Amino acid sequence: MNLTRLAPFALLSLLAASCATTTSTPSPRPSPGPPAQASSANRLSPIAQVPRTIAEPVVRVGLLTDQTSARFPRIEGGYVVLAKRGPSIIRRGFTVSSPVRQATTRYAVQVAALADRKRAEEFAAKISSETGERVDAVADPSGGPYRILAGDFETTDAAVPLRDRLTAARYGTDMLVTRRPSDQAFQHVHRLVDDEGDAHALESPTLLILPAQAETVTIGDLPYRGGARLFINNRGLLNVINELNVEDYVRGVVPNEMGPSIFDEVEALKAQALAARTYVIKRMGDFRTEGYDICPTPACQVYRGFSTEHALSDRAVAETTGMIITHGGQPIDALYTSTCGGETSDVEVMFPGRNEPYLRRARCVEMEMVELAGRSTSGMLTEMQTDARLFAAIAGVGEGTSWAAGDVRTAVSAASRVAGSQLSGNSSPASSRRRDVLSWLAGVWNLSDTARRLTLPEDRQYFFPGGGESEAYLVASFLIKYGLTPTQYVNASDLDAAMPREELYALLYSWLEEQGSITETSGKIFSLSGRAMRLKAAGRETSFTLPSGIPVMRRIGDRTRELDRVPIMIGDRASVLQRQDGRPVAVIVQGNYDGASFDRTSSFANWTRSYRAEQLVASIAKRNAITSLQDLRPLGHDASHRVTELQVVAEGGRTFNLRGLPIRWSLEVPDNLFVIRKTKDADGVDRYTFFGKGWGHGTGMCQVGAYGMAFRGWDADEIIKRFYTGVQIVPAGGRR
Repeated sequence: MNLTRLAPFALLSLLAASCATTTSTPSPRPSPGPPAQASSANRLSPIAQVPRTIAEPVVRVGLLTDQTSARFPRIEGGYVVLAKRGPSIIRRGFTVSSPVRQATTRYAVQVAALADRKRAEEFAAKISSETGERVDAVADPSGGPYRILAGDFETTDAAVPLRDRLTAARYGTDMLVTRRPSDQAFQHVHRLVDDEGDAHALESPTLLILPAQAETVTIGDLPYRGGARLFINNRGLLNVINELNVEDYVRGVVPNEMGPSIFDEVEALKAQALAARTYVIKRMGDFRTEGYDICPTPACQVYRGFSTEHALSDRAVAETTGMIITHGGQPIDALYTSTCGGETSDVEVMFPGRNEPYLRRARCVEMEMVELAGRSTSGMLTEMQTDARLFAAIAGVGEGTSWAAGDVRTAVSAASRVAGSQLSGNSSPASSRRRDVLSWLAGVWNLSDTARRLTLPEDRQYFFPGGGESEAYLVASFLIKYGLTPTQYVNASDLDAAMPREELYALLYSWLEEQGSITETSGKIFSLSGRAMRLKAAGRETSFTLPSGIPVMRRIGDRTRELDRVPIMIGDRASVLQRQDGRPVAVIVQGNYDGASFDRTSSFANWTRSYRAEQLVASIAKRNAITSLQDLRPLGHDASHRVTELQVVAEGGRTFNLRGLPIRWSLEVPDNLFVIRKTKDADGVDRYTFFGKGWGHGTGMCQVGAYGMAFRGWDADEIIKRFYTGVQIVPAGGRR
């Protein structure tokens, strides 16, 4: 649901099932087959009692639709098959076939469901008169209301423009594109053939298949808890449904809506569990005429079953067992969106016609900052200047103005001490020129032999054409190959120029890093109190007590500054540099491009999309007939700055307006939270560039924002009540 919960329901891939025939070559000593009695005992046989049931409350998830067959392999203990005539058991693999083997599926828009037949037929005639489309009042075979089906289309996409027209005409919101009933007559008979050739005809509108002993049942090659229900739909084909307990269902939703390996805060996962459980309780029966309650895709909420369960999300489900979100004593429609760009919107912005009081705009941002004291403030630093400052702090050497051969020796000697070694001899380089410094390092670090062993003559000529085999070039080649120097300064023309202090310091910093003399612990800042900092990475926390007077740097992108006071928001990333004895010697705080919002860690906290006019014509035409695009004009924005209404100027100056979700669908952008820049390409064709943020419908709970809140100490109750206005969290059975 975190993408577009109400996007047209995409058909799942059909399950290909076939009966294989094998031919065996007679063996001189054939293995004896099972005794006839044992073989007979494995066939489909009636039983008096069902050995296992699915605990209430039960939900039915429509995994596969319009199947001609469904296959179940042999498993330990076999299967219990519940049909209209009663329960049976089978200890073989088997295939169930649909009554209709070939069917042409047609689609329509379900406008409404009315209990009274006469009223339903009058309503259908009215819509047909206004739209010119085929409209039928279709009776529910189970005795439910008459469904008003408008249109007759080959594909779901072809039905979307009519749905948008009906929405714009205020016939309703959230209308589904659904399948039309078949005009072909058929009987509700399941044909079961097992893997030993026995065949059975089971007259029943539906079969429930439960593993007799196993924990899961396989549907579409994936394991699921509970059982598989085969429902003969009104087209004579099979809908393959996973029927299971609601809590087991939520276990298969939470890790797919909020991956616990990335969003590893249990309070955020608990908020997701509450929303997912409430959503399914509220939406029970949405697809009743198809035999199930809910779909497994983002059109509802993403469910992938047993194989995706995770210990942390299981914990979140267990700690919220049976709890749902209510407003006025009733379960809410717990919409949620992936990324909200710092603010959600009132429900009517994206879903015109809706006005639930609990789906109101909410800010997903918190401006509570802390500070970490550093030692000084600098201007913007290059990467080399940054590394030089870090080396100076780590090695305890000065950053003064004097610079000579003796200062080079002092710096190298200090680096050696940090690395746990001693600089041999009392020599110094002849000067601070690069050639002399590199030649001297060749001796004190024994780099000439190292370079000859690890670089080829061809490498050295590649790096320094015509440079020869002097020690300076040997050392420089080695340093370049192993990334141990600011290489832009090591070239044939500059070897006789002075090596600045910052360049040598940066080289020594790289050398210490490469040898493991400096360790770096990175993670998100989990807490900061005075000089006590905790970082969290991959679910583990590391604590530091930071000495005063160490450099504290702040980096945003490639811009780095040392600051005497660094503003920090909990959740910012940081790296603590330590010497071998574990003593912290510097801190680098990674500022966030996306500012202070709770959902700033999302890859959709900002985005850009750019299209030529003809690309947008193709996209817009999926819902509104258009042959050329002259302009796009936002006509309104809500308090969160989402575009509420957009005027499309088509061929000949013809205009029409889009409202809500059709705006983002038509423009193929992640959210309605965007601005438009119109330019021209070199060939004179208009180009539309969208700068935006957010991903989804922007209503209800912001999933990445919930994670950001949990990381900063919010609990699930606080998260839920931030995003859903005036709600309560209560046991499902205790709602008023």
